[in-house]
Amino acid sequence: MNAIAIKPKTIELAPARTANINSITWRTSDDSFQRKLQVIVNNATMFQITGADYDALGQWTDETIKGLILVRFGLELPDANPA
Repeated sequence: MNAIAIKPKTIELAPARTANINSITWRTSDDSFQRKLQVIVNNATMFQITGADYDALGQWTDETIKGLILVRFGLELPDANPA
């Protein structure tokens, strides 16, 4: 069958994937020339920080990346002193 032209539209091709996690790991790929930082979390998902947001990061550290991950996914660290 030949392709049939339609008006462009974004559709969902696969349902959202979810995962239960109890720890996080990450690796980064920094491209300063393209002003792009990729953060790969638990070898399962990835997000990018680009352009002005990349510039605003400045000299980032592991603590910076940890904070970005916690905010991005709405994660919380366990209480240091559980009652």
